[in-house]
Parts: sequence; C-alpha cells; structure tokens
Amino acid sequence: MTVENILVVVAALPGLYAFICWIRRTLNAQKAAGWVKANHRDEWNKLHWLAQRNSWAGVNVLITKGLISGAEVNQFQVQDEHLEKATWIGLLVSALLLLVIVVLKYTGLAHG
Repeated sequence: MTVENILVVVAALPGLYAFICWIRRTLNAQKAAGWVKANHRDEWNKLHWLAQRNSWAGVNVLITKGLISGAEVNQFQVQDEHLEKATWIGLLVSALLLLVIVVLKYTGLAHG
C-alpha cells in the first residue's frame, strides 16, 4: 500500500465523521420540530410551507422570531452548534489531507 493510498483512507475518515455529524444534525432538528409541533402547533402551522418541510429551517425561524424558547430550545441549539462545528471540522481535515496527497503526488514524494 502506498503512502498515497494510506492518506486517501485517512482523508476519508474525517469526511465520514462529518457526514455522520450532518445526519445527526438533521435528526436533532427533526426531534426539535416534533417537540415544536406537539407544544407550539399554532406557531408551526403559521410557518411558510417551505419552512415546515425543512425541520431545521422551521425551528430556527421560530427561535429567531422569539416565538419559542426554553430548555428544549436551548438543548437543540447547543447540540446543533456542536454538530455544525464538527461537520465543518471533519470536512476541513479531509480537504487538508487531500491537499497533502496532491502535493505529495506533484512533488513525487508519494511513491510507496
């Protein structure tokens, strides 16, 4: 196995982590939207239909407008911010490792 192949595998891991965080962020938004629908049905139903179809957007519109608040909302926001940051970090690390592969290939250092 060459250095290049090893780096490709290593670069894929943070990308996979980022993808998993993105899925977890979606699930977190769906859970929060379910809570909003159960506890603030009128506010949810007044949202534009596009915001209703996207759980994350719908919940954030209601938070931004100050229509929902409380411990559940705070928990959603903390988890959402953490998962967003983890997603971007995973993507950045993957991109940097892929850049290393390109540099090694260009300079001829990745022979194996």
